[in-house]
Amino acid sequence: MMKPWFIALCLLAAAPAFAQTPERWDLPLDPRDWRLAAENREGRLTERIYVAPGESEYFWNEKIVIGHQRLAFSPDDYLTGFIEHLNEHCRPFKMKPLEQEQNNVFLQWEGDCRITGQQFEYRRVVVARDGVHILAYAARQNRLSEAKRQAWLAILREAKLK
Repeated sequence: MMKPWFIALCLLAAAPAFAQTPERWDLPLDPRDWRLAAENREGRLTERIYVAPGESEYFWNEKIVIGHQRLAFSPDDYLTGFIEHLNEHCRPFKMKPLEQEQNNVFLQWEGDCRITGQQFEYRRVVVARDGVHILAYAARQNRLSEAKRQAWLAILREAKLK
């Protein structure tokens, strides 16, 4: 039986904001009109930040981060750099791996980040032929119910690279 949040799903490629910037992830979302708030490009890394209506890149309650790095390396190599980033920007933080395979890592972390404050995030990292793909959902810790956490956990697990 389908979950209620899947009934009204929309795909990233079908939403107006997403049509302008095609994504590699096939990601079923809740029915809100997620919009592109920022696109950051640095060398071989592209990262897009999507937020719910009325929110922005720095002032958000929930956000989706989709990234692609055009370098092939292992999830462990990616995580080393990501942990360094958290040590620099989000201390203290706690990280817990949820799943780990040779080319796929799924984790959750929470911490107090300098710019955005207390947050919780699920992050999925997949190594493919064209590089490393990142898919993350973040929320303010005090605004995310356990039911909503479980729903987003399922959404991110269901997401597939196109």
